[in-house]
Amino acid sequence: MKRLFMSAVLVMIAIATFAANPLKVVNGDKKFFKNAEGTVFLEVIYDEGATFDDKMPLAEKYNNLDEKATIAYNGFIEEFSERNKKLQFVKNEEEATYKITIKVTKVDEFINVMGFIPGPCIRVWGTFTVTDVKSGETLLVVNIDEIDGGSAPTTDRAFNDTFGELGQAIAKLK
Repeated sequence: MKRLFMSAVLVMIAIATFAANPLKVVNGDKKFFKNAEGTVFLEVIYDEGATFDDKMPLAEKYNNLDEKATIAYNGFIEEFSERNKKLQFVKNEEEATYKITIKVTKVDEFINVMGFIPGPCIRVWGTFTVTDVKSGETLLVVNIDEIDGGSAPTTDRAFNDTFGELGQAIAKLK
């Protein structure tokens, strides 16, 4: 009985460990942000084939994707900048040392009624890419596998929180 219990505990720890990180570095140095300095241009785009809940085109669900991109942009910058003081965000790509592209491929939304703040919760999938502006070299590619920022009073706030959570997670890559 003791072995069965210990085996179950180890399985639960393993599941929690693998499920805990929605980011997977697929190319480049995951410690990139630890040493990087300079300016950054951020671009949030929605893939042409982006879907909502794998069922419908994202543009069909949200007819204001440009506004959602701005909300995502602000959420990411706010949280990332709080944790990484060596990089400064600029509005013009020509002024930047690096370009970050967050390409959203899938979004899911659900209503969380059991949380501290009941309301919509947004989950996002996609890719995060850092390129050197001058050389065009890809420095880092990270797959985003279901990141969410918890529930919020509105869908827009949930988008902001989700991309804020992404900013925190990216800044912590080590």
